[in-house]
Amino acid sequence: MPDRRSDKNDGTSTLLGELQAALWLTESLILALLEAGLLDTDTILEAIDVVIAAKQTKITEESDPEIIRAAVTQLASISASIAAARSTQKRNGRTRQKPST
Repeated sequence: MPDRRSDKNDGTSTLLGELQAALWLTESLILALLEAGLLDTDTILEAIDVVIAAKQTKITEESDPEIIRAAVTQLASISASIAAARSTQKRNGRTRQKPST
């Protein structure tokens, strides 16, 4: 029986997988920079806010505003995750434990 997915769907799945991996890697790298003390939380949150504002101005200019809105939603989610990590660290008074090897 032939595969019901078209080449387009296969390409879409690949693209979505790549985007998800990039998103996870980016968030992990941001948290690593925070934990190493190379950047502070406020600087990172400000940078994310700048990107969100830039993306929001593109909504009317871009051909697909739904993609821009989805990107803004993901950026806001990363920002909230980083802000939550900051408050957890302040409450616990320590950084996250490194995984055991």
